[in-house]
Amino acid sequence: MTDNWQRIGQSSTSPRSNTNRAVVSTKVPKTENIIFIGSEFEYNNFWLKNMFIAAAYPFTKSRIKFRECDKVTIAYVDYGYTRLEKLAIEGLKNEIEFTDNINFVALKTKSKIIELLNADRENYKIKDLAFFCHGLNGKITLNYSARPNIDLTTSDINAIGNTNFLSSARASSYACRTGMADSITLRTQGSFDDISEANPDNSFAQLFANRHNMDFYAFYKRTLYSNILNPKEDAEKISEDLKDKRKINSNNVISILENYEALLHPELGESYKNMWGWIPRGAVSEGTVGYSLWRKGGGLKIPVAANTPTGLPSTMTRFSPK
Repeated sequence: MTDNWQRIGQSSTSPRSNTNRAVVSTKVPKTENIIFIGSEFEYNNFWLKNMFIAAAYPFTKSRIKFRECDKVTIAYVDYGYTRLEKLAIEGLKNEIEFTDNINFVALKTKSKIIELLNADRENYKIKDLAFFCHGLNGKITLNYSARPNIDLTTSDINAIGNTNFLSSARASSYACRTGMADSITLRTQGSFDDISEANPDNSFAQLFANRHNMDFYAFYKRTLYSNILNPKEDAEKISEDLKDKRKINSNNVISILENYEALLHPELGESYKNMWGWIPRGAVSEGTVGYSLWRKGGGLKIPVAANTPTGLPSTMTRFSPK
């Protein structure tokens, strides 16, 4: 016996004039990876100004952490960076070989974060999401120590559509304390006897994972960025080379040693200029004032956990939905 659908026009449920069988199709959305890069005002000096930008480079180069997708969005805080430093951000496009659809977005307000995470999600689902910035208990702070506040807090998680992500999506936060909950006690607690004391079930990472049914990778501890741009053994050689070259060279970009550059950044480091108005100290003494450090090719490594608070895991933890 032949099924009715195979004999179009001859079944009792199909008009004889119908010669085309209807086909049900499911739209397959394209995929998007998003990186957020914060500004640096807390450690506003030559050595650390570009640490968040630099840290995004090794992450983007890793095809395990930053998987192939159809579209990439790189969003950065549009405060505190010079034109040269923003060019370093745009250099990230050279590390992405799997798509030419790469967009750079300047963040001026907190609402822009939510807008980006919710934008065009019928056509593009988020695959990989990463944050390179400061963090506090219960929040990711992209413009820490400056104004306006550009924070993503636990209360903002529900403002992000819960169908915006692929089922295989994952997020990574290289901000401090994303795996800890927020409370007056936890904000200042320096040591722990057990993970449960950090109340991870109410952390930003866990609440985000629950809401969006995805894995969220984060640190319990503070995050170490100080070794992203330069190894400590090169620091003295870098500052001495810059000090010597700027005596005869006031270019916007000064090459240092083999792999580094000093990017002109007027007034950077001047808050540590002189003691009692006449004794050089800090950035002036070491010759780095007015410039920021850049390493050709970006950061040396992806950030790791710092030493504090003690008693908590030092590895990045996977927070799966509960």
